[in-house]
Amino acid sequence: MSKKLIFLTIIAFVATVAITYFGFIKEYEPHQPIAFSHKIHSGVNNIPCTYCHSYVAKSSQPGIPSVMECMGCHTYVKAEYDSNDPERLREYKGEVIDPNNYLYDNRKRIVFEEEIKKLTGYWERKEPIVWVNYHYVAEHAKFPHKPHIRYGLECTTCHGNVDEVDIPKPIVKIQMGWCISCHEEKLDANFKEIEANHKGISELSDLDKRIMSHTGRIRSDKLYKDYDHKLGDKHSNKDYAPKLINIEKEVAWLKDCSTCHY
Repeated sequence: MSKKLIFLTIIAFVATVAITYFGFIKEYEPHQPIAFSHKIHSGVNNIPCTYCHSYVAKSSQPGIPSVMECMGCHTYVKAEYDSNDPERLREYKGEVIDPNNYLYDNRKRIVFEEEIKKLTGYWERKEPIVWVNYHYVAEHAKFPHKPHIRYGLECTTCHGNVDEVDIPKPIVKIQMGWCISCHEEKLDANFKEIEANHKGISELSDLDKRIMSHTGRIRSDKLYKDYDHKLGDKHSNKDYAPKLINIEKEVAWLKDCSTCHY
């Protein structure tokens, strides 16, 4: 084997190891255009997630605040502190926060005032901030935030305790197996709870369960052979028409591929 071939083989091996490590093993750490700290905003200042991510309960995407939204606060909050003023210091979970000398993400020292000046620069230039995404979903899949928030899922389930870190890092790998296991766990718990009031649910077909989970209702004659016409809402003005029973419970049903895939 020639020296050139050996050299190329070594280079290929090193490249493979590097790609595997940085692409699949090492935690992804995005470098943002501004040193935005979730810990300072969500933790120290106790700003709710939905204040900045205002579309999370209304849309499939949580929404990223515009420069105008950021300036709504930072037109007044400029973090201009005298380094000799002890009142500039704040304590959060045992850590002393110094806005003039803050250890950002345990890797560099920043001054809050300088970062806010960067934000102001974007505003004055009428230029959007291109934030770096750190939570990726496969191109053929979708993760709609709205139904998960409506169900009552906490942001920390997927994003971790963002109030304790400057840059949130993925705490879970959003893969099909993880999604399905979570839904199956919630589904079992939900149906057991519903079945306590409606014994016939366990005998429903998968199709009927799916309809029920999407609409929150089920025809009374599906649950009871001798159903009571007084149950649920009227299906029509005819007395003999089946009534609809309101389940009034979100069900984490995942049986249709199109629920998660384009």
